[in-house]
Amino acid sequence: MNILDVIVLFAFLAGMIGIGYWSSKKVTNSKDMFSAGGKSPWWMSGISAYMTMFSAGTFVVWGGVAYRLGVVAITVCISMGIAALIAGYFFAGKWKESGVNSAAEFVGQRYGQGVLQMYTWLGIVTRIIGVSVALYSVSVIVSSLIPLSPDNFFANENGFLSVNWLILLVGTVIILYTFLGGLWAVLLTDVTQFAVLMLSVCLILPMIISQGGGAENILANLPEGHLSFFNSSYTQIFILGWILVHVFKVGGEWAFVQRHLCVESPKDARKASYLFGALYIITPVLWMLPPIIYSTINPDANPEQAYILSAQAVLPVGMLGLVVSSMLAATASMASSELNVFSGALTTEFYGKRINPNASDNQLIHIGRLVTIMLGLFVIGLSMSIPYLGGAEKLIVSITSLFVGPMVMPTLWALFVSKVTKLHAYLTVVVTAGAGFMLQFVFSKIDWVAANMGVMNQAVGLLVPVAMLLVADNIMKKKQLNNMAVES
Repeated sequence: MNILDVIVLFAFLAGMIGIGYWSSKKVTNSKDMFSAGGKSPWWMSGISAYMTMFSAGTFVVWGGVAYRLGVVAITVCISMGIAALIAGYFFAGKWKESGVNSAAEFVGQRYGQGVLQMYTWLGIVTRIIGVSVALYSVSVIVSSLIPLSPDNFFANENGFLSVNWLILLVGTVIILYTFLGGLWAVLLTDVTQFAVLMLSVCLILPMIISQGGGAENILANLPEGHLSFFNSSYTQIFILGWILVHVFKVGGEWAFVQRHLCVESPKDARKASYLFGALYIITPVLWMLPPIIYSTINPDANPEQAYILSAQAVLPVGMLGLVVSSMLAATASMASSELNVFSGALTTEFYGKRINPNASDNQLIHIGRLVTIMLGLFVIGLSMSIPYLGGAEKLIVSITSLFVGPMVMPTLWALFVSKVTKLHAYLTVVVTAGAGFMLQFVFSKIDWVAANMGVMNQAVGLLVPVAMLLVADNIMKKKQLNNMAVES
């Protein structure tokens, strides 16, 4: 990156803060802060949900898969769009009809404060770890593109911008615009980031096709199997499981529930989810083709750097800064969504209902902003600590991914089933966590299980929670029958 690229990057970051400041004028109460007052346009909610699904992993992980394996990466990403369409049909409108302002409020109403506390703290741990890893990952890539003189205060020992300084810079920008404008700032910056993302990928694609010698030459030089929609790692069964996992993720994970609730009507909630799904079905071709094509240009590249290397190979001065901005935008969108969701849960459900039930809206806004800062600083600190964990972050992320099902399914169950108890939530979380632990540390030593770990993770994350909910339902019904027998 040259000086013009760096200027573009810093202008983008400054613009995010500007949007946060402008959005702050729309925040007059806690509902505005955490659910946009239920007045977001459906298209804005849909685009925001689309951007929330993004992170550095979209470019690093799936870009790497596209470089190594080809079209199957597009299949995996499109499956998330299919999931969003299904979740929109079954869950989006139902959430808006529930009348709550947040998923946390719904959990508190249906399961009580004990379950709400469990879900909030588990969610903070699992999602904040994910955000921290994403922020660290994208900072590693971006910092390596910004050379500095070795004696520069902000440089690392290799003469590039220090990863920690970039984490601090980007993390501070995310905190500031989320702190100032709440969900309105998150929504508006997501739309801006979407525009930057689409512009950058649309610029790269025709240029990389030309660099590869045209479509005919690219097809002739693609590695064997690169045009297959499935392969031994990503089979049809895996993709089906991936769709199901993301149906529940989009339908019940708190950041996505927030997008279902911030619009004006159930119809708008469904339309927003349909837009999200349609975009995620169409656009993966745009993101994944550059690293696929780059595999014919440079077959010896680091797969995780394939996307940014393909951009570097073709973009003129100033445009690389736009692509880097889009990578940061993807991570910033995910991070700001999670910060806003959990600061809302801690502010309204704990402070507002348990610590200070008489708190005014002004007090709730101030507490919400304070909690946003605290969570943001925790993300920054954890991101900086990742190199000292000796790779443990990968293990942590793989284990916490098993909590998606048990954390989401009891909530969705309560959305459709009128009678639920604390047992539904506690049994689902505890048994699934135990099954996940056994899978990772005991059964993984079996060759067949190790070879099919992706599908096995999905099986545990999907089937065990459903089984436990059915068991809890059965226990509850037996108790009711016993009580009726005693009364008679």
